[in-house]
Amino acid sequence: MSTKQAHPNIAEVARQAGVSPSTVSRVLNNTVPVSEDVRKQVLRASAELGYRHVPHRSVKTPQINSIAMLIPDILNPFFAEIVRGVQDESADEYLPLLLDTAEDVQREKQYFRLLTTQSICGVIVGGSRIASEELAAAISHQKIPLVVLNRPVRHPHVACIMVDFQAATYRATCHLLSLNHTRISYLAGPVQSEASQARRRGVESALAEAGLPFRPELCPVSFPSVDGGFQAMSALLTLPASERPTAVVAYNDLMALGALHAIRVHHLRVPEDISVIGIDDIAMAAHTNPPLTTIAQPKYRMGRVAMQTLRRMIQGQPPPEEGYILMESPLIVRESTGPAPASGTNGHPS
Repeated sequence: MSTKQAHPNIAEVARQAGVSPSTVSRVLNNTVPVSEDVRKQVLRASAELGYRHVPHRSVKTPQINSIAMLIPDILNPFFAEIVRGVQDESADEYLPLLLDTAEDVQREKQYFRLLTTQSICGVIVGGSRIASEELAAAISHQKIPLVVLNRPVRHPHVACIMVDFQAATYRATCHLLSLNHTRISYLAGPVQSEASQARRRGVESALAEAGLPFRPELCPVSFPSVDGGFQAMSALLTLPASERPTAVVAYNDLMALGALHAIRVHHLRVPEDISVIGIDDIAMAAHTNPPLTTIAQPKYRMGRVAMQTLRRMIQGQPPPEEGYILMESPLIVRESTGPAPASGTNGHPS
């Protein structure tokens, strides 16, 4: 049993109970339901330390229970659908605080440092760019519930909502191989992105299975935006016609849109000269010219499941038994993919 402090504060009670300060506040102020075990832990720690709780006297405005949501690009429609799912699932119970890291690793780390000083109920992270170990350590030492999207983070206080990108891009590449493509490119996203690395492994695996080499010169790295896709595809199109790819798998749909534009600028056709596959199936993917073949992610449902999982963790329940929830990722075949050029070289003179 711990020795009583002269003037213990809420942080000391949280440390003694093994929970976050915001959880202590919720228990003592009776604002949000928590599990009976967590409630008993907090009350026991308060008694052991001799903590005297003074309830809030002002009841004019109800306490707002906030959660934080970090995303890497607020301009990407993929994340907008996830945010909508989180918002709809949180209803009037939690107020989502949206933080855009702008694909900046240092800004993301700064946000995490800031969040550890705030009274928030939990955190949802989409598309993190920092290492998995650092991601878990950033919040978990404060025992703030953390749900991570599309990143495998092994930690007892972290839940993951996952799509198997390696399997998804493997299927996408097999689709291109079935159309007799042999020069297949991957337009890579951020180097530090584990999701981008998994996507690349899927392409490599399918090519290796078909007895084809993965050519690093056909794997340009760029910012995961429309402009980034345009630049990466434009670089590939400077290769001789006999060496440039007849098909590309892009890191996301935005890069695929940029690739479609670059191909048109070089007076080539999709899919007759070059086939294009994106990832995400954002709303505009079905309305590009031609409509984009893409790997779908259940974005809105992913947001709702993330909020449902976070709510259970806030109430004191553990993360899923396996540590993660696996979501589906079907290949949606549209008109941007077709048979490889019959001659083995693609394109017409620019």
